[in-house]
Amino acid sequence: MKKVLLLSLGLIMGVSAFAQTRASQEKAQISKEMRDQMKTTQIKSTVGSEMAPAMSFNPGNTVLPSIKNNRIVRDDQEMFEEMTMSTNYDLQSNSALGNRIAAWADGSAAITATWGIGTTTSPSNRGTGYNYFDGEYWGDEPEDRVEGSLYSGWPSICAYGNGEILASHGGGNVQIYYRATKGTGDWTQLASLEGQTWPRVSCTSDGTLHLICADQDANNTKLNYIWYYRSTDGGTTWVENPYIADLETEYHNGIGADDYVMATNGNRVAIMFSSHLYDIFYVISEDAGLTWTKQVIAEFPYPDYDDEVNWNGGNPIISNLTDTIDWSDNSHSIAIADDGTVHAVWGMMAWAPSSDQEGYISIWNFRNTDIVYWNSNYTNEQGGHNIPNFGQWSGDAAHPEWANNGEGGKSGTLRYDRLIEMAWDESTGDLQINPDLNVFGWASSANPGSPADWNEYYGNSWGWYRTYGMSSMPGIAVSGNNVAVIYSQLSDDRTANGTDGIFYMRNAFLHQRINGEWLAPNTEWNLSEDVMHMINEVYPTFALDKAVDGNYWFGYSEDPEFGLFLDEDQTHTTDNDIWAVRIAADLDDVTETKDVVYNIYPNPATDFICISADAAAEATITFVNLAGQTVKTINRSLTVGQNSVSIDLESGVYFCTVNANGYSKTTKVVVK
Repeated sequence: MKKVLLLSLGLIMGVSAFAQTRASQEKAQISKEMRDQMKTTQIKSTVGSEMAPAMSFNPGNTVLPSIKNNRIVRDDQEMFEEMTMSTNYDLQSNSALGNRIAAWADGSAAITATWGIGTTTSPSNRGTGYNYFDGEYWGDEPEDRVEGSLYSGWPSICAYGNGEILASHGGGNVQIYYRATKGTGDWTQLASLEGQTWPRVSCTSDGTLHLICADQDANNTKLNYIWYYRSTDGGTTWVENPYIADLETEYHNGIGADDYVMATNGNRVAIMFSSHLYDIFYVISEDAGLTWTKQVIAEFPYPDYDDEVNWNGGNPIISNLTDTIDWSDNSHSIAIADDGTVHAVWGMMAWAPSSDQEGYISIWNFRNTDIVYWNSNYTNEQGGHNIPNFGQWSGDAAHPEWANNGEGGKSGTLRYDRLIEMAWDESTGDLQINPDLNVFGWASSANPGSPADWNEYYGNSWGWYRTYGMSSMPGIAVSGNNVAVIYSQLSDDRTANGTDGIFYMRNAFLHQRINGEWLAPNTEWNLSEDVMHMINEVYPTFALDKAVDGNYWFGYSEDPEFGLFLDEDQTHTTDNDIWAVRIAADLDDVTETKDVVYNIYPNPATDFICISADAAAEATITFVNLAGQTVKTINRSLTVGQNSVSIDLESGVYFCTVNANGYSKTTKVVVK
C-alpha cells in the first residue's frame, strides 16, 4: 500500500493512502498503526491522540433553529438548504465525488449517498440512501437502502425523462436500476455489469446512458482497469467502448477507484481524471459517446513514476528531487456549458518522494491550500489549451524559484504562486481575474488578516481524509455564462476545542463567476456560517454539474467529529448528515457588497477581541454560550479597520454575533 508522510512546517506525521492502491481504499485506506507510530515516535506529536480529537462541546446542549426548509438570502441570491438523510457509514468517496444529484425542469430533485445505520465501520444494511424533493419539500429520511437485500454502495443517479436511473456496486458487480416516475414507485433492476465497481452514470439529450466504472483486480491490488459503457435502450443492454480502457496503457500506474467524474450537456459527454500521479485531463465526446478526443489540462512532470518501483539504494529516482511536486490532491469536478465550453476544478497538494522510507511520499500541508479552475477557452502562448509547463510561459524567466528541483522545472508547473500570476493581471493597478484560469479558496481567505498558527491549529486539524488539500473536494456547476464551485475548506473561520488544543474545522464554501467575471477574492460564500452548522465538520462536498430550472444544486456531508470512523479516526459512530443546497443560478447580477464586519479575531481570545470593519457603523455585539443563553451584549461604534473590544468572559466556547448596518456575522470564539 502506498504510504504518505505529512509535513507541517517540518513536523511529520504518517498515513498510508493514494491512487495506486485505490482498490483497497473502500475497506480501509489508512494504515492506522503506521499513522499512530509516525505521530508518536518519529516526531513530537502534532495530533497527540490515537483517534480523531473529540470536541469539547455537546451538540445536544446547543439551542439551534430547525433544519427543515432553511432559507438564507444573500445579496438577492436565495439559498434553500435541508438535511436529507443521516448515515453512520461515513466514506462517500476515495477521491473525486460527483453524479450524486439529479434534477428536473419542474423544480424537483433527488439526492443519493452511501448510507448505513449501525455501530460497525461498515453496517450490514449499507447501500444507497435516497431522498426526493417535490419542488417544495424533501421527503422523510430513508429507512432502508434502495437495493433491498444486496449489500451495496457508491450510488450514482441521473434524470431519465420523468424517471430516474441509479447505478451502484454490490455483489462484486455494478447494478443498474430504473423507475419510470421520479420519487415514487418500485425500482426495477435492469442490468448487472460483472466485476465492475465505483460507477458514475449520466444521460445525454438523445436518451443515451453513459457509465464509467473500475474493474477491480481480484487480488485487490492496484491493477484496476477503467471501463466506459453506453446504453441506447434505457439501460437494459450496455455496450463496452474500448477507448476508455485503452487509457490504461498510458496511465496504468495511476487510475483507480473514484478518480473520475462525468458531465453531460446536450449530446456532449466528458469524463475527467486526476490524481497526484498522472496528468490532469478529460476525454470528451460530441456525439453521445461514439467518438472521443482527449484534452490534457496539465501534463504530469514524471509520467513513468511509480513510487513502489522507482527506488534505488534509498534514493527516489526522480532526478534527485529535493523539493515538491505541486499537483492534484485527487479531488476534481467537471461541467459542460450550453456552448460546449468545458469547465474543470481540482484541489491541490504538494508532495515529494520520501528520501528515507521506501514507498512513502511526503506532503507539505501549508502548500495544499487552493482550488484551481480552468476552462477549455483558456489559450496559452503556444496556442494550446493546456496550462504550460514551467519554462513554456514568458513569465517564468523572472521566477527561477518556481522550477523547484525537478525535470526542467516541470514539478513547479502548478505552484499556486505561479498560477496566481498567470491568472491575475495587476497591470492596470486593479486585480483583474482571468475568466478562464483562476485560483481561489486558499486557507487564509476565509478569515483574511488573521494569522494562523499552522503547527498548533492547522497541523492538528489536517490529514484526516483521503484527499489532502486544505481546500478540497470541489464540485462545479454551470448556468449559461455563470459558474459556481462548492468546496470543503479547512479554515480558521471556525474552531473547536479538542483534547490537545484548538482545532480548525472544515467549512463548505461557494465561489462564483457571474456573467463571465469571477467575484473578487475573499467574497466566497461560507455556507457553514449559519449557527446550525457551527459545531460540525464539512467533508465532502459535491455538485450537480449544470443548473436546472434556474437553480444550482449542491450537497455536502457534515458530522461533529474529524476524520472517518471507517478508518478508525473516531472511537464511535457519528451521525453524518447529508445536506442538499439549492441556490439561484440565473442572475443578471449579484450585488457585490461585503458585510461591514469581515473578521473577528484572535481565536482563541482572552480578555478582548478585534473586529475588522469595512465601514463605520453602530454595532451590537452579543455572546451566546453553548446552552443558548445570551451572556453579554455590547454596543459599540465601529470605525474602518481594526476595533478592539473588551469582553471579560469566563473560559468557554461562545457564538459571537456582530450586527451592524443590517449585516450580521457570527463566529464561534473560544475564550481561554
